[in-house]
Amino acid sequence: MAVLGIGIGAVLQVLVISVQNSVDHSDLGVATSGVTFFRSIGGSFGVAVFGAIFANVLTGKLAAQRSGGSPSGGLGEAQANPRAVAQLPPALHNLVTHIYSDSIHVVFLVAVPIALVAFALSWLLPEIRLRYTAIEAADLPAQKK
Repeated sequence: MAVLGIGIGAVLQVLVISVQNSVDHSDLGVATSGVTFFRSIGGSFGVAVFGAIFANVLTGKLAAQRSGGSPSGGLGEAQANPRAVAQLPPALHNLVTHIYSDSIHVVFLVAVPIALVAFALSWLLPEIRLRYTAIEAADLPAQKK
């Protein structure tokens, strides 16, 4: 959680500042709201896609355990209700938590290449000098050099 928090915290404001710096002062509000809008859309899309991957992998692994001869009492309930995992016998509890862990691991393995592509694409962004004053940001004719 700390790595995720530090990573997101370090990126979000830098993105907003770079977008605000690259537009005219008259478009500042639109650019800022655009960043927020696309961040929300991306978050919704990401949760949906990675949630579907997690649910698919979890269902497959639980089904494989049920058909593989392992003790399966309560596995279906554990898939539908994660709180039911706490009520399982110790051996089955360990099996189900391992299946959940493996399913989350797959989600992270899918997310890593996507993050690497995004990181690589970030190097293609042009470098734009930051503005230092509000007058410079407003691009007033009297202040241009």
